[in-house]
Amino acid sequence: MPEITKRALLGASGLLAAAPAAAQAVAPVADDTGFVTKHSGVFNGQKVDYVATVGPTTIRNAAGEPTCRFVTTAYVKPGADPATRPVLFAFNGGPSSSSATLHMLALGPRRIVVAQDPKAPAPNPPQLVDNTLTVLDVADIVLIDPAETGFSRITGAGKQPYFYSVNGDAQSVSDFVAAWIKANGREASPKYVLGESYGTMRAAVMAGQLSATMPLDGVFLFGQAVNMIETSQRAKNALAYATNITALAAIAAYHGKAKGLPDDPREVVEIAYAWGMRDYLQALLRGNDLPAAERRLVAERLEALTGISQAYYLEHDLTITKIAYLRELMKPEGLMLGMYDARYVGPAPAAGERAQDPAGKLQAPIQPMMVEHYAKTLGVTLPAADYRGIAPGANAWEWNGTLGPGGPFFDYDYQAQISKAFKANPKFCLMIGTGYYDLTTTIGPARYLVTQSDYPRDRVIQRQYVGGHMAYTHQPSLKAFTDDIRAWVKGGKPA
Repeated sequence: MPEITKRALLGASGLLAAAPAAAQAVAPVADDTGFVTKHSGVFNGQKVDYVATVGPTTIRNAAGEPTCRFVTTAYVKPGADPATRPVLFAFNGGPSSSSATLHMLALGPRRIVVAQDPKAPAPNPPQLVDNTLTVLDVADIVLIDPAETGFSRITGAGKQPYFYSVNGDAQSVSDFVAAWIKANGREASPKYVLGESYGTMRAAVMAGQLSATMPLDGVFLFGQAVNMIETSQRAKNALAYATNITALAAIAAYHGKAKGLPDDPREVVEIAYAWGMRDYLQALLRGNDLPAAERRLVAERLEALTGISQAYYLEHDLTITKIAYLRELMKPEGLMLGMYDARYVGPAPAAGERAQDPAGKLQAPIQPMMVEHYAKTLGVTLPAADYRGIAPGANAWEWNGTLGPGGPFFDYDYQAQISKAFKANPKFCLMIGTGYYDLTTTIGPARYLVTQSDYPRDRVIQRQYVGGHMAYTHQPSLKAFTDDIRAWVKGGKPA
């Protein structure tokens, strides 16, 4: 059992109570209460003693008024040299969700067991085991739950519209990072941010925000959504269909539906991307001016790459959306693919029924096991009912001038914010990771993001993993993912 060295007081709301802090003009301040436990584990073959702190940090506005109490989880190796020991700040997407997925499946010292065969049922009951692959051997880890997720709450002078916006959300997390760094005396430490899914948009904006005051050493965009216009597949957006052909080909090959493609998904992606961004894109740009004979040749190639019939493509202007694809590929068998991980297959819904993502079983145990980990391993006594996997009402998100769905797909240049980080720190390194079988954030748009950027190519790392949106659920990919992080935070490039 862990040694509980300090307990927080519970406030009337059931949240961690904040310690009094002196008023100040602009700087956020950290509270000094929390649930603190001592642990030891073997990570990447090394025995590591570490301290886990589940505790609050209050951020404040320019007038010194409290606006949000973040409750986050930090795993820190005591006694390490703060000038050389990196700190990795990590969060998931949404918007706006807690960090439980990364915490319980990839980065925390304990992880949920995932059945490695996509056809196998999920372990019942769910199981927690030591995560020997996490990166605590080389870096401290801080898992961030943004405002109104987990146990974090807007408070005092804070207003929901600010925190439920692209810039306000990112600024609040940037303020938390600055406060945590200051409170823990880690100003000299290398600082890295890992965001997943929508969290990649947050990470991109944070990179720009922090470039003027506390430049980051690196950002990892995992399941990147930074250039969503290339992956959203609006009607007649030719580029979006051309970039996404990589995912469709990889998935078709995995399920044995492609023709003439190699078994290695890396080779499949190379073939599909080269054809998609050349011949296919040109055909789509020509639209109805494309001669019928050429149209048939393109449809024939699409059938070979994606497993969808020529007839379908000829009827649908040589395109198929990712949503249609997950329904069409195995339709003759009465099956549909998982959106977040297309290795998973389940029954297609009957007429009038709501579709259930076959990959949804990966998500089901995360929140209950997160709460169990807090209670049984980290000594947290906060009410389980207070823990939120996702912020209530986040469908009212403000996307830089646009409320509700659609905002990120139009006119905000997220990737330009990362350019500021490159300019602010000559050592800044960007890593981008994508699952081959993800039908949400795919490899093609990630590649296109880099080609259209002014990023120094020698400071950009692009990685692909077997798996879907959460590729680390595939254990060999978890090892690859964490090994890549190790190399990245040590200032090198993965092998």
